[in-house]
Amino acid sequence: MCLLIYYLSHTLRTQISNERKEANTMKKETARQKTVAEVVNLFLHVNRVHRAMAEEQISKLGIHNSQHQMLALIAASKNICQKEIAQKLEISSAAVAVTLNKLEAAELITRTQSFDDARMNHITVTDKGAKLLKTTRELYADIDDQFFTDVTDEELETLKTLLGKMAENVKSRG
Repeated sequence: MCLLIYYLSHTLRTQISNERKEANTMKKETARQKTVAEVVNLFLHVNRVHRAMAEEQISKLGIHNSQHQMLALIAASKNICQKEIAQKLEISSAAVAVTLNKLEAAELITRTQSFDDARMNHITVTDKGAKLLKTTRELYADIDDQFFTDVTDEELETLKTLLGKMAENVKSRG
C-alpha cells in the first residue's frame, strides 16, 4: 500500500511538474510574442515618423520622396536605363517615365539618346540635381541625428547587428 501511495504521489508530482514547465514555456512564448509585437509596432512607428519628417523637408525643396529616390539612384549609377530604374525601385516602367519627365522638367536630370541604341536614353543628373542631392543628404543626416541623439555607439552597433539578422531572416522571401 505504501509503495502504491509513493508511486501515485511520485507520478502526480511528475505530472504537476511537467504541467508547470509547459505553462512556463507557454508564458515565455506568450511573453515573446508580446515583445515581438511591441518591437514591430515601435519599428513601424519610427519608420513612419522618419519618413514623414523626410517628406516634409524634401517637399520644401519642390520634389516628392519618390522623385528624390529616383534622382539618388540615377546619381549613384552609371548609364542606368529606365528598365533598370523600374527594377531597382520595384515600380512600373510607366511610373518611371512619369517621374523622369518631372525630374527633367525641373532640370534635375537630362536624357540623351544613346549612339549605340536609339531606343535607349542615357540619364544623368544635372548640376542642379547634384546640389539638391547634397542638400537632401544634409537633411537626412539632421533627421538621423535626431533619431539617434541618446543612442550610444555600442547600442547603435547592437541595433545594426539585430536589424542585419532580421534582414537575413527574410532575405529569401524577398
